Amino acid sequence: MAILNIQSLSAGYGDLAVLHDVSLQVEPGEFVALIGPNGAGKSTVLKSIYGLARVTAGTIQFDGKDVSKFPTHALLEEGIAYVPQGRIVFPSLSVKENLEMGAYLLNDRKAVAANLEAVFDRFPMLREKQKAKGGELSGGQQQQLAIGRALMMTPKVLLLDEPSLGLSPKLQTELFEKLIELKNAGMTILCVEQNVRLVLRYADRGYLLSNGQVRLSASAEDLGKPEVMEQAYLR
Repeated sequence: MAILNIQSLSAGYGDLAVLHDVSLQVEPGEFVALIGPNGAGKSTVLKSIYGLARVTAGTIQFDGKDVSKFPTHALLEEGIAYVPQGRIVFPSLSVKENLEMGAYLLNDRKAVAANLEAVFDRFPMLREKQKAKGGELSGGQQQQLAIGRALMMTPKVLLLDEPSLGLSPKLQTELFEKLIELKNAGMTILCVEQNVRLVLRYADRGYLLSNGQVRLSASAEDLGKPEVMEQAYLR
């Protein structure tokens, strides 16, 4: 059964309708990409899941439960983590303090400490830089910190919005290698990414969005075919 099941979703902001009858599913342990031209509605899919866009129709089910009206803290507790676009960190807090902020819903100090060690094991750079201020890190390091913070609640699904934005090609590749490590450890990933070639190199499959609608659902290999890309981005 799909861990994330979106059916006939329409959503937007205020009176602005962005998504129109969008349906998609993500199976446990999959890495699924959302691709499409600018303004296609990709980020709004993630924001709809996370209660940051106004859902006007359809359902969002997580683990068989309708979560379309859940507040953010409840989504975190259910096991959905969201890393928004822009490498948002607390610049004046240390790396360790940034990570601990990701576990603010946990009252168990031992659990927080264990989760922190797990994140440090996953991202050794964060252990090395744990006393540094978040604002002192490079762009790639800040992105690792943002993802590490999201992992502090040990989520079942990780939602990523443009994780490679602003990074050099080398850092983009390193970041996606880390995401594959997470996937291989059992993490389910739904990723919005403008760098189509990059994300399709790592994703299992994906959805092509255009004008707020799903135009194609296919394997990563099929989505990356030149004729598909031409139809999606050049016409």
